[in-house]
Amino acid sequence: MEFKQIYTPGLAQCSYVIGGKNACVVVDPMRDVKPYLDIAKSFGLPIRGIIETHLNADFVSGHVELRELTGATIYITKQANAQFEHYAVEDDEEFVIDTLLFKMLDTPGHTPDCSVYIVSDLERGKEPALAFTGDTLLVGDAGRPDLFPDIKEELASKLYKSLRRLEHLPDNIELYPAHGAGSLCGKALSSKLSSTIGTEKLHNPAILKHPEADFIKGFLEGMPEAPDHFSRCSEINRKGAPAVSKLTKPVGYGPEEFQKLSRSGYVVVDTRDQLGFAAAHVPGAYGLSLKGNFATFSGWVLPPDKPLLLVLESQNDMPAVLRALYNVGLDNVAGYLEGGMGAYAASGLETARLESISVFEARERFEKGEIYLVDTRLKSEWDSGHIKCTVHIPAPDVRKQYQNLIGNKPVAFICNSGNRSLLASSLMLNLSGAKNVINVIGGTTAWINLGYQTVKEGEYEYCALPLR
Repeated sequence: MEFKQIYTPGLAQCSYVIGGKNACVVVDPMRDVKPYLDIAKSFGLPIRGIIETHLNADFVSGHVELRELTGATIYITKQANAQFEHYAVEDDEEFVIDTLLFKMLDTPGHTPDCSVYIVSDLERGKEPALAFTGDTLLVGDAGRPDLFPDIKEELASKLYKSLRRLEHLPDNIELYPAHGAGSLCGKALSSKLSSTIGTEKLHNPAILKHPEADFIKGFLEGMPEAPDHFSRCSEINRKGAPAVSKLTKPVGYGPEEFQKLSRSGYVVVDTRDQLGFAAAHVPGAYGLSLKGNFATFSGWVLPPDKPLLLVLESQNDMPAVLRALYNVGLDNVAGYLEGGMGAYAASGLETARLESISVFEARERFEKGEIYLVDTRLKSEWDSGHIKCTVHIPAPDVRKQYQNLIGNKPVAFICNSGNRSLLASSLMLNLSGAKNVINVIGGTTAWINLGYQTVKEGEYEYCALPLR
């Protein structure tokens, strides 16, 4: 049996190619299908099957394009109500592809259409060897059940029952999930990308036996924020995304034309480092550094119905930027700035700037009451330790709360490094029109490295100075 796991950083997604004697199968493919074609070629095996464990929410899948290129059959649970050409698998159904036996279990909970595929290598026997558990059972966790808010209690109950079903699988089965640590599909995912059923029975809090009511309460509390693109990606995957090879390629624009487009409704996405953005950027640009979690936050905040214009540090960044945008369903990339910001600045056109300060200066000014300091990290990060008397607003939520931040004091945004606070700062600049916006470079990482104090959620915080 041939086997290969493909890990996508940023999205923390795991996909797989598993091969029998004369054919191979791809599980949960990403939008870019080239890696799977290359792996199949290295195996010397044609792709005959494509398995989706569920309609993934955090990325757009390439299952339709892969089927068009290979003629492989797409297998997905009947519960997905998929609208593309596929084989709808029934609960407990078995099917054989070459020398591999697959058995599908419907395991709703993370989403209504989640499933687990148990695999046997028939060259060795019918005994199950491994399981592709999707987002039902993850290493150290289980998939969050709150992505459909109207039925989250129902899904949490179904997830509890699905996990009880997996308890009966043999301990020796190797477990391969769809996501690892860093994904927003759960709240306590391990950095390990594989495990065994037996290990998870012993150590995974999600599958340990406890009352259903306690499980539901625990799984609906403290979940990370759900990005905007999750529901969009699910629906794209249900219909099947267009092939990347058929998308319109972005066009290079000179500074003057780029400026005209940026003022006519096109959205400028500046992918450079926070320091370059701070020195000079196109007015109205989103600060989304490629060095941060670019794909997730692009999908989260960029409007999917508007054409995008890119500002790149280097033309060599283009493939990575496009791949990330396409992965979260942002296909309308109209163009890019030829010559980058250097050419734009040399043209004499208007630029904007963003004040940036070190944590040393931020601490000094904050303690004097000169700035309003906002922590833009996720809730779990805030809870584990934050700067005393700061306010917590996750970077994407600045879109909804920016009006509450307008005041006489400059607003300074901080995260763990400066990338998410860059996004928050750019949102504040664009939405409020305020000029007194600051990005704290180095973030809480530098703050802690300097030995400055932090407090945890629930600890007493006495603030001598007024926050506003």
